Amino acid sequence: MNMRELKLTMRRKQAIETRERIYNTAFKLMTEKGFDNITVDQICSESGVAKGSFYHYFKSKDDIVIETYKIVDQQYSDEVRELPEDMSSFDKILATVGFQAKYAEKKGVAFVRQIYKSQLDSGTDFFISEERPYFKILRITIEEGIKKGEIKSEFSAIELTRWIISFSRGITYDWCLHDGDYDIVKVMDTAFRIIIDNFRNK
Repeated sequence: MNMRELKLTMRRKQAIETRERIYNTAFKLMTEKGFDNITVDQICSESGVAKGSFYHYFKSKDDIVIETYKIVDQQYSDEVRELPEDMSSFDKILATVGFQAKYAEKKGVAFVRQIYKSQLDSGTDFFISEERPYFKILRITIEEGIKKGEIKSEFSAIELTRWIISFSRGITYDWCLHDGDYDIVKVMDTAFRIIIDNFRNK
C-alpha cells in the first residue's frame, strides 16, 4: 500500500469513527432527554465535532432515528441467518415479530414512543418501505411457506407481509399507550400464534 492509499484508508476510518461518534452521542442524548429536547448544536458540542460535520453525515435529527432502524434491520438480518434451515415458516414469523418485541422491550417505552412520533411528524418513507430488509425477509419467509404448502395461497405474500407488520406495529403502539405495563414479548407471541393460525393451510 502506497502513501496515497494509506491516507485514503485513514480518512475513511476517521470518517466512519466521526459518524459513529455523532450517532452514539445523539442516541444517548435522545434516550436521556427526549428527541424534542435536544438540538443539533448540543449533539455537536457533546460529540466534539463542528456543525458542518453533523450535516455532512446526517440531514437532520430525524436521520438519527432512521439510522437506528437501519441498524435494527441489520441486526434482524444477522439473526435470521442463524435460524435453522428446517424451521417452519410459522416459527420464522414468530421469531420475526418476537425480535421486534424484544427490541422494543430492550430500548424502553420512551424510546419506542419517540420512534413513532418521529415517523408521524417527519415522514414515513423509510419506515414503510417494502425494500427494507425487515419487510423483504418476512415476505420471502411467507413465499417459502406458501410454496411448501404451510401457508394458504388465497392471499399473496405481499398482502400477508403487510398485515403481519401492521398487526405487530399495532401491538407495539398499544404497549406504548399503556406505558409498557405488560410483557410485550409474551403478548406479541400469544397474539401472533392466534393470528397466523388463520393463515395455516390445514
